[in-house]
Amino acid sequence: MDASVQTPQGNTRVLILATLAFAICFAGWALFSPLAVYLRAEFKLSSTAVGLLLATPVLLGSIARVPIGVLTDKFGGRRVFSILLLFGFFPMFIASFAESYGFLLVCGFFFGILGTSFAIGIPQVSQWYPKEKQGLALGIYGVGNIGSAVAAFGAPLLANFMGWHKVFMVYSIPLIFMAFVYWFFSADAPKPAHVKPPTFSDKVKIYKSSNLIWIFCLFYFMTFGFFVTFSLWLPSYLRDFYKLTPVKAGSFTSIFVFVTTFSRILGGYLGDSIPGRRILIVLSVAILSILIFLNLNVPLLTSLTVFYLMGVCLGIGNGVVFKLVAEYFPKDTGTVGGMVGAAGGLGGFFLPIFLGTIKDYTNNYSLGFIFVSLVCVICLSFMEEKTITRMHKKTMSTT
Repeated sequence: MDASVQTPQGNTRVLILATLAFAICFAGWALFSPLAVYLRAEFKLSSTAVGLLLATPVLLGSIARVPIGVLTDKFGGRRVFSILLLFGFFPMFIASFAESYGFLLVCGFFFGILGTSFAIGIPQVSQWYPKEKQGLALGIYGVGNIGSAVAAFGAPLLANFMGWHKVFMVYSIPLIFMAFVYWFFSADAPKPAHVKPPTFSDKVKIYKSSNLIWIFCLFYFMTFGFFVTFSLWLPSYLRDFYKLTPVKAGSFTSIFVFVTTFSRILGGYLGDSIPGRRILIVLSVAILSILIFLNLNVPLLTSLTVFYLMGVCLGIGNGVVFKLVAEYFPKDTGTVGGMVGAAGGLGGFFLPIFLGTIKDYTNNYSLGFIFVSLVCVICLSFMEEKTITRMHKKTMSTT
């Protein structure tokens, strides 16, 4: 950026609007989870079928993060976010007329595009803030994950009152409203007028130039993937293992989402002052220990306490990873953030299916905890200081 365009020092309005838009998108993206008990009864679904239903919106929301991130770098968050909100309204609204499992899968696949919203807000927000404040700003933006809690708590109440069909209609209305608000009131950070906009091929070259991207992808596969997985899976787990009602299970899950979401602010703040590698090592060890502990079949209160502690670790990890993305790739935050976000989303897609399949074939939840704990072990194996330092030097030489 040339001298005629000073580094922006922040934009509170953009940060608030982006966070609200992200929360609305995330509520719709996670809507299948709290409705799973009603859909299972309606269509007589197995645990594997439920896992596929929960994971279907995550699929498109994960894969599409890569091109959406590139488009955001090229055209700006204001345009891309507004169009995304408008597009997501239609399949969400149409889902309220679903009369079959297959129709719901199709609708879920298309409103899964809402899951790409994170890859839009990350570059838009980070471009408005200087390096020393990006972690905190991005942590605040990550609070939009609270949309999952809005879905987990509100959807069962609405379903009991008006039936599960109408829930999709209710949650679709804020999407179209926010699309117009975002178009007219949000803004992109100023850029030098003489700089030629990069082409799509120019942006994606970064994927070949730095292996550090794939380390970030691996850790976000764990931190965000676990967050999505347990947000989707926890209601069914609490109902099956502890015999809770859908409303109680949804309420306890919403607390998990709330704790994880707001811990993201702490993660961004810590990432501004403490080396990210140290934080991620401590978090990986803590999460691994918690997953091992959950195999002990502990009482409900202890189980919830441990799940919420894991939520804190996951939230901090989410904040740290994207602080590092914005720090190491300031010119390609959307492109790199899209790929990293896709990795996290794919973690949220595959893991619920694996857990559902394990439960179907073994009727055992402990084996599922053992399976996901292997991801923590793999992450720790890539945390050797020499490896990170070497990748960091290569990244700095190519950005």
